[in-house]
Parts: sequence; structure tokens; C-alpha cells
Amino acid sequence: MPGFTSADELLNEFATELRQHTYGISSFTQPKVTLSPLRAESVVTLLDGAAVRVELSGRGYAALAINQANVVPGNQANVVPSEAFELLTGLLMAVSPEFQRAMHSHLYSKLLALSDSEPAPEPSGSDPRDAKAKAKYEPEAFRDSIFQLIENVDPTDDSKFTSVLDTAGNTLDYRRYGDSFFELFVTGGLIAPGGIINYDEEYGKFPFSLFVLASGDDPLAGAKRWGGLIVKLTRRYKYLERMFAESTEHILKHIHRYTEDENKMLAIGVGVLVTDAFLTLEPLKALQEDHLTKDGLALRFLTDMLRVFLMNNDINQLHKSLVRAKVGRLTEFFPPNKRDEDCFARHFEAEDMPVLIELHTATLTLARRNEFVDEVSSILRDAKEEDIDDDEEAEQIQATNLKVARAAKAAMRANKWEQHDTVSLAWDGIMNAVNWSYKSEQFEAQALVQIKRHSPVLEMLTTEPKSEISLLKHVQLYAYNEPRLT
Repeated sequence: MPGFTSADELLNEFATELRQHTYGISSFTQPKVTLSPLRAESVVTLLDGAAVRVELSGRGYAALAINQANVVPGNQANVVPSEAFELLTGLLMAVSPEFQRAMHSHLYSKLLALSDSEPAPEPSGSDPRDAKAKAKYEPEAFRDSIFQLIENVDPTDDSKFTSVLDTAGNTLDYRRYGDSFFELFVTGGLIAPGGIINYDEEYGKFPFSLFVLASGDDPLAGAKRWGGLIVKLTRRYKYLERMFAESTEHILKHIHRYTEDENKMLAIGVGVLVTDAFLTLEPLKALQEDHLTKDGLALRFLTDMLRVFLMNNDINQLHKSLVRAKVGRLTEFFPPNKRDEDCFARHFEAEDMPVLIELHTATLTLARRNEFVDEVSSILRDAKEEDIDDDEEAEQIQATNLKVARAAKAAMRANKWEQHDTVSLAWDGIMNAVNWSYKSEQFEAQALVQIKRHSPVLEMLTTEPKSEISLLKHVQLYAYNEPRLT
């Protein structure tokens, strides 16, 4: 499981997962976040009455403890697995036999619902050739039907246009031809294999498409008008919202086949819908293909889209949107030979978008801090796993502490960190390596043992008064926020 970069991302992931598992649990508490290290906890009450303390951190979902005082007599006992799980489903299945049964029942119900939604069989005596004709996929015929419906609609009458297509959903198979529907709405035609746009020979471009409405003197105004049409048409047919996101990803894969002006209109249109929260940034991942990044096409598209988004949103909202969509670093949209910090800064300076440079710098700083904390924890955990005699334990602890100190000084040189910042991160790494007991009465003793073992590391990183004061404040804050020590 990838590490979380913010408390908001962590809480959103945890809360979403908990809500999606209500079929197999009785209740859950609102997740509580802890910053050092970043993790969240919730008490999940199972169907049999047991209360499980569930933690979500960078290593996944883990069960910290189970209170079985309220378990219904006769139920199979719950267990506390020692490992972490990538998905909450896996953890709950390992903990609770009752959850396993509830999940199987839930899946069975969904399968029944799907089978009930299958089309009814053809009546006996019907011509098999009729059934075959009905099953034939004909996007061109679907496109022609759309054109015929709007043939007498004034290109400026948006209300009449949406009314006609809204009613047509009762007869036209929007669900089956969703891709064709949105290809028409975006490009004005149908996208052939390879990305070439095929326009209707008789009708030409679809008059209400993005590539038509945004082709005037004010592309943004045209794109906003187009975005309003998309929202109205999907309001009744909710399944079209998901299909639009999928179709957008498919359309973005072919930006190397569109003209420069068409790509600009497409970027503005996507920016409008993302700003209105109708679309997430997830379709942008389609632009990270090598053939789209190598010549700067993906970067140009990203820049135009972000410019629209930042007109009505601040940089924090952009960061949340990027994290939620799991887009990754913005440098992945750059050509492979220009993915360094200097190229990133030069590009967005030239585009007069300094806030993106600030976001990138802050994201890199946070990532490097988290990497160092993880490195310290990894060094300590690896040392604990070694099989040594009691006589050699003191020597091993000393060697481990020297290794951590060297790693800290290397990180200071590489990242130009001050000592007072580094010692706080070293503390987080040391405490993150504690293999906490499931018994709360042992927490304080475990913390004291860990501090005693590795205090030499902290001594080596507090040679200045400012570092000592910084560490004291950080330890106080850690003790206040750490639920195991409160």
C-alpha cells in the first residue's frame, strides 16, 4: 500500500472503506488521526458484538486489539492477526468468521440482482436472425439517430437540445453506446481505432460538441456552456457519469491525433468539469504514456487544464484532488529527460504558475521526510529480527545506533536540513519501529525501553541548544497526540 502524504487523504481512505463494509459490521467510530507517525484509528463493532481497534497507516490495515466482552455466547472466537492487510476486507475476514459469512451473503445478493437485470429470453418461435440483428453493435447508426433527433433544434437552444436527448434516452440505448455518445459530445465525431476522428459525411461535426462550442473567440465560455450540457444530460441517467469518466480517459489517450487547438479546447473542457467537481483528475493518468509525454503533449495539456482549475480553486484543493485521484507526481507528465526539479521550475515559471512550484517543493519535502522516518524504522526493525545472543545485544544496539546516526547526517547533507529538524524526524522513526503490544498496560514500558535503547542517536543529533529545545517540544507533542500514551 502506498504511503499517505496527508491526514486528509488518510481519513478519506479510512472513512470510505468503513462505509463500504457496513453490510458486515454493526457500527464504527469516526477515525481519529495521529500525525507522528501518520496513522488513524477507529473502533469497529462486529456483528457478534466484539469491538476491534483498527489502525490504518502506511503499511496497511491492522487490528490493534479486540474487546470480546459483549460477544454473543456460542459464536466462534475472533482472532487478532499479526500482519497488516492492504484492504480492510482482508483484515475483517481474518478477524471475524461472522464478517466472512456476511460478506458471502452480500456478494450472493449482488449476483442475484445482476442476474435479475439480465434481459428476458426471446419468446419461443422468434426468428434467431432478429435477435442477432438486435445484438449487433452499430455506433454509426446510433450517431445518425442522434443527428436526426436534433435536426430541427436551433444550435443556440440548449434547453430544447437537452430536453430532446433526455426524452430519447427512453428509446436509444445510452448505456450500450455510452462511449460513442461521449465521443460525439467531445470531438464532434466518432473515434476510430488509432484515434482518428470520423465525422458524419452528411451532417458533419456534432453542433453541441466541445470541439464546436469552444472553437470561438472565447474557448472558456464555450467550454462552460458545453459542461452545463453534460451535467444536465447525466442528471437523469446517473450511470452516464461513470461512463463519462471512462470515456474521457479513452479520449485523452489519443491527444497525439488531435490538432493543437483541439487539445487546448479539450484541456479547458476537462478543467471546467473538474472545477465543477463533476469529474475527478483520475482520467489524466491516461496522459502518462510514453508516446504522449516524450514530445511534451501531455505537459501542454496538463498546463492548460490546471490553469483553468486554478482560476476558482487554491493550491490546497488541487493537492487534495491529485491525491484523491492517485495521479502521482506532476513530473510524470514531463518528457522523460526533463523530470528534474529545475525543468519543473523553469516550465511553470515561464507559464506564470508559481503556486505549482511551491506545491511541488512542499510535496518533495514531505516525501523525503517520510522516506527518512521509514529508513530509520527499517534499520531498527531489521536489527531486531537478527538472531543474536544476549551477550552480543549491547554491541548490536550500539552498531544500530551508529547506523541510524550516519543515515541522519547523510539525510541532513543531501536535503540541507537543520539539526533541530532532523532529530525530530529521527524520534518519529525510532518510535515508529516499536512493535506495540495489544495490552495497553504495557505501552508505557515499551516506550521507555525503546527510548533507553536508542537515546544515543538523539544525543548525537542534539549538539546545539536549539536542537535540544526542538526535541523536547516534539516529544511533548508526540506524547500528547499518541493515543497509546495518553
